[in-house]
Amino acid sequence: MRKRIVRTVVGLAAVAGAIAATALPAHAVLAAGLTFYQGTFATPVLHVPEPDGACTAFPASADSLAAAGGVEQVLAFRSADCAGAAVGLGTLRTFPAGEYHSFRAF
Repeated sequence: MRKRIVRTVVGLAAVAGAIAATALPAHAVLAAGLTFYQGTFATPVLHVPEPDGACTAFPASADSLAAAGGVEQVLAFRSADCAGAAVGLGTLRTFPAGEYHSFRAF
C-alpha cells in the first residue's frame, strides 16, 4: 500500500511539473545572454546574446531584465553615455521604465 501511495505522489508531481512547464510562454525560457522586457517579463524588447561590457542604449520601454549563461552583472546609468554613477541591477530585476538610459553588462 505504501509503495502505491509513493508512486501515485511521484506520478502526480511529474504531471504537475510537465503542465507547469508547458504553461510558460516560450520567451520565458532564458536564453544565454541578457534580455530586457516590458510589462514585467511579459514582452522581450532587447536581447544581447553575448554582452561584452560596451556602453549600450537602454531600451526606453524596458521595466525588467533577466540574464543567463555567464552574465554576472548589469550596470545601468541615467546618462546616455554610461557616464556618472552606475547602478548595479544584477541579473534578474524589475525597475521603472525610462529610469535608465544606458548600460554595460559583463
